[in-house]
Order: sequence, then structure tokens, then C-alpha cells
Amino acid sequence: MNRRGFLKLAGALPAAGLLPELVWAADTKTKNKTETSGKNVSSSKRRKAVVLIKLAGGNDGLNTLIPQRDYSLYTKHRSAARIPEHKLKEFPLDNGMSVNPYMTSLRRWWEQGELAWIQGVGYPHGVLSHFRSSDIWETATSAFEHSEIGWLAQVLPQYKQGLHGIILGEGLGPMAGKDCHTIAMQSPQVFLSQVDLVPDIQPISRGSTALKHVVNVQHQLHDAGRQLKEKMANPPRLGGFSTSVLGRKLESVAQMILNDVDTAVYKVEHSGYDTHANQLNVHNNLLFELAAALNSFGDTMKQHGRWDDVLVVTYSEFGRRVQENRGGGTDHGTASVQLVMGGRVSGGRVYGENPRLNDLDGDGNLHMTTDFRAVYGTLATRWFGVNNPWSQFGSVGFV
Repeated sequence: MNRRGFLKLAGALPAAGLLPELVWAADTKTKNKTETSGKNVSSSKRRKAVVLIKLAGGNDGLNTLIPQRDYSLYTKHRSAARIPEHKLKEFPLDNGMSVNPYMTSLRRWWEQGELAWIQGVGYPHGVLSHFRSSDIWETATSAFEHSEIGWLAQVLPQYKQGLHGIILGEGLGPMAGKDCHTIAMQSPQVFLSQVDLVPDIQPISRGSTALKHVVNVQHQLHDAGRQLKEKMANPPRLGGFSTSVLGRKLESVAQMILNDVDTAVYKVEHSGYDTHANQLNVHNNLLFELAAALNSFGDTMKQHGRWDDVLVVTYSEFGRRVQENRGGGTDHGTASVQLVMGGRVSGGRVYGENPRLNDLDGDGNLHMTTDFRAVYGTLATRWFGVNNPWSQFGSVGFV
């Protein structure tokens, strides 16, 4: 940019430094304003939403779904970090597995066929670095590829225009990319208190590419902020949500869904799953928080007639090692489990193979049996109804 262009940009963005909690990813095209204008839609055209919950740190699949049928092999590898056998009767499944007893609040959703599990999820040549494996999961690449384009940025622009996603937290993750329009915020309340600091600027046709891009981004951010402000002017009062951090985040998501915010994906994070030491109590408490928050969220969506419009999907960057360590925890591993929940879920089922505890890899890890991109492909075709960029990995029939 030349000096004149820089001065124009500086004058156009006087409040940018006051908005540290806003992140916006957009392309240089001007999108249709009617998509983010906040207009109501009829009940016959209600918007569908995916709610992604990242279990950050690496969730231990073996203590989420415990191998009841192979309990002797399980106890061979774990003593301090194992779930007691008598506890497995609280939430047994029909495939020889049992759900962690601290998640029994979700049993009724399982029995109603609105919750399913996917086992053995991972990718070949699993990477045990938090950051690198998170990148792989969030870009749908292999262990030998690098990309800065999130997997949802390859799906959502096919599905709709306007605002594609809202992240309650930091970073764009699976929605990174210039064609995926995403807002990251700490909470809707914080966002709404700051959004008036962003003045509207009409897109320009002249000037440098960088200047046009930044001006267009600000214009789209202003439009998205206006929509959220209109939609969230009178948020519904929701009762019964758990008071955990995750519970409050899902309560905010529920308010936005019930206010018919025009977006396709919400992403939240539940952290603390890097359980290298004293795993049993820490992990059980995390799963208790997760189950309580999901139970409240499901009840709220069902009470307001929106349960069929919502699909909840959990994911984590990897699982944990089968063998416990000297600290009573487990180290970074490979394959893990995913939970899917919603009114349109083909639930009451476990998808994928049971973990083969008698056939570990050379590092003592479980073999991956379900490629995570098969899950993404299923969401692309069966939920969003768009082309599947990962068709070579098959699909999983949970929708």
C-alpha cells in the first residue's frame, strides 16, 4: 500500500484496536446483505445448526466408552486410571461397551434414539502434538499435509451466503479461510457491547487490494453485528442450564438459535482433557460437566421445538495411551470416540469397531478404525446437503 492508501485505511478503522475479542474471516466479495439482515423466517424454513464441542487436550476414549466385555484386558493396562467394574452397570451399551458412569444423565437420550457414539476415530499415522493434531482435525488433512483452510470453509460456502459460523472462544479453527465468514467472540453480551464501535463502510471498487479487502471485512462485520444486535435484543430467559463454563456457553448458543440468528455452525470448547496425572477424578468431572450441559441444551431445544434442527458433535485432537503412566494418568494417544446428539440423529447405536486391546500398535496405541473425515463427509452430505470433499473416506450413518 502507498502512503495515501495507508492513511485512508487508518481513518477507516479508528476503533479496530478497541475490539480485541472480535475476529472476522471474509473474502473480498460483497455478500448479499439480505442474508445477514436479521429478517425472520417462517417455521417451515427454520435454520439448521451444527454445534461443535471441542474436548480440548485429548479425550480418553477408553474411559469415555469402557470395554466392559474386555474388562480384564482393560485392567491389565490400568489400575489407578480405570473405572471400577461395578460402575459399568449404570450405562451399559449393547455392543459390550459401557458409558462412563458420570454421563448417566444422557442415558435417556440414548434410549430415545437421539444420541449415538462413533468409535475408533482418528487418522493414519497419528500425530501426538496438540497443535499439529488440532490443525489436522480442523483442516481435514493428513499427517503429511499442511493447510490453513478449515474443513468447514470447504463446506459452508456451498451451503449458504452471509454469516457461516459463530465461535465462542478464540481462533477460527475449522472455519478458517477467506470464504468462510465467521465471528469469534467471548460471549454474545461482550460482542454486543462492542459492536457499535465498528462504523459501517461501504465496499469500494478502487484502491489497493489490501484496502478493498479490509473495508469489505469491516462492512460485513458491521452487517453481522447489526443482525446479532437485532436478534439478541430480547434474548429468551432459559432455566435449568448447568453453571459450568460449558453450560453457560451452550446457554448462549441456545439463545442465539432460539432467536433465529442466521448462521450454520456454532463452536465451543471444553478444556482440561490433557489428563497426564490423577486422571480418574479429573476426567470423570469433565464428562459430568459435558453430560449435564448437553442434557440442559437438549431439553431447551426440545421444549422450544427446535431439537430436529440441531446436531451436536464432539471432537478432540486425539485420544490417550492405553497404558496408564506413573502419575495415574494417560499420555497422548491416537484413536478416540465422538458423541453425536440431536433430534435427527440415528441414535441408540455405536458406530465403528470396538477398541482392540489385544492388538495395539508399536507405541502401545489403539489402531484407528474410523477416519474422522468420514464424519465430516457425513455432515457435508446428510446435514448440509452439499458436495463431499472427502468421499474417498466413506461415511458414517449417524444422520
